[in-house]
Amino acid sequence: MSKTTSFFADYLPQKLSTHPDLAGKVDQIFQFDINGVGSWHVDLTVGEGSVSTGPHDNPDCTITCSEAAFEQILDEPGSAMVLMTKGELTVSNLTAALSLQKIF
Repeated sequence: MSKTTSFFADYLPQKLSTHPDLAGKVDQIFQFDINGVGSWHVDLTVGEGSVSTGPHDNPDCTITCSEAAFEQILDEPGSAMVLMTKGELTVSNLTAALSLQKIF
């Protein structure tokens, strides 16, 4: 299982379960489109939050990048801004995306 798949299947659901207060601090719905790997949406608007495969009908923020770029962000969260300036990461709502620092 790739680091990206493991993040959405294991790490993030476990973190949300262990820290149920995180979802309320973010209160956004995120769509992650990782080219060549898949799509996930993370709903942090209800309860402890949820992670599901596939697209969401109305996300607050959509994040699109390659698997390599996403895994770079997992390893070095500060690299996201550099990836955005290079056009390797697109974010539809930067303000919402900045709140992701609370869950990564």
